[in-house]
Amino acid sequence: MSIEKDAFEGKISRAYVKKEILKNNIGLIGFMLILEITYIILYFIDPYFGIDWLISLTNLTVILPYVAIALISAWFFSAYVKNFSYIAEENEIIINHGVFTKTRGTIPYKRIQNINIVNGVFDRMFKTYTVKIETAGHSPVSTGKSRGIAPEGYIPGLKDPYIIENKIMEMITRITSGTGAFEEKIFKPEELAFDNFISYILSKMREGEMLKTSIKTLRESMGFTASQLAEKVDVPIQTIKYLEEGRYSPSLLLAYKIAEVLKCKVEDLFELA
Repeated sequence: MSIEKDAFEGKISRAYVKKEILKNNIGLIGFMLILEITYIILYFIDPYFGIDWLISLTNLTVILPYVAIALISAWFFSAYVKNFSYIAEENEIIINHGVFTKTRGTIPYKRIQNINIVNGVFDRMFKTYTVKIETAGHSPVSTGKSRGIAPEGYIPGLKDPYIIENKIMEMITRITSGTGAFEEKIFKPEELAFDNFISYILSKMREGEMLKTSIKTLRESMGFTASQLAEKVDVPIQTIKYLEEGRYSPSLLLAYKIAEVLKCKVEDLFELA
C-alpha cells in the first residue's frame, strides 16, 4: 500500500490482547466460582452427592468451558490487533479493523469535533490508552461501546496516543490555515486566483492586528453554537474557533458562506481596528 509522504501509519499494541482477555474473563471467572461454590454446598448438604460427581461436574461446566473461551478470546483479539491499522493522510484519517468482517472507515478532518484520550483501569494495568475521535453527526450514545459498537473514530491499545493526536491536529491546522499541499489544491485553478488574493490581503491585515471579527457576536445572536456554524459552512470546528479568536483569516468563499448563514453582509463580519 502506497502512503503519501506526509502521511502517518500506525498499529496498536499487543498489550491490548491481554487487557481484553482479562476484561472478558473477569465475568466468566465470577460465574464459574459461583457454580463451584454451589457444588460444594450441595456436597455438604448431601454427602451422597459424591466427590466423583462433583469433580466431573466441575470439569464439564467450569474448567473445560473456561479453557475453550480463553483460547477463543486469545485468538480473536490477536487477530483483531493484527488487522487493526490507522493512517493519517493529508485530508482524512483511515481506520482499518475487523476479524470476520474487514471494515475500512474514513474520517475527513473537517468532521472531527474533538479527540479524547482515555486511560481507564484496565488501560493503566497494561500501560495503554484508547483514542476516541468525536465527529460531527455521530452522538456518543449511538456510537458508544455500550451498545457493542465501537465509535467511528476508535483506536484502542496505544502505547503513545499523543503521536496520532499531534498528527491529526497538525493536519487540521494545515487545512484550516490553507498552507502546504492543501493550499495548492484549493488555489491552483485560475478561477480561484481572486479568492486567494483576497485571503492573502486579509491575512496581512490580521498580521498587523488591524482586523477584528464579529463572527462570535453574530453567531450567538442567531442562537448557533460554534459546532453548528462549522457544520453549516462545512469546515472543522477549529476553523470557526480560530476565526473568532482572530487567529485565522478566511478565504472570500468561506466569508460569503458564513455571512449567508448568519444573514448578514460579508463586511459585517469584520471591521478595522
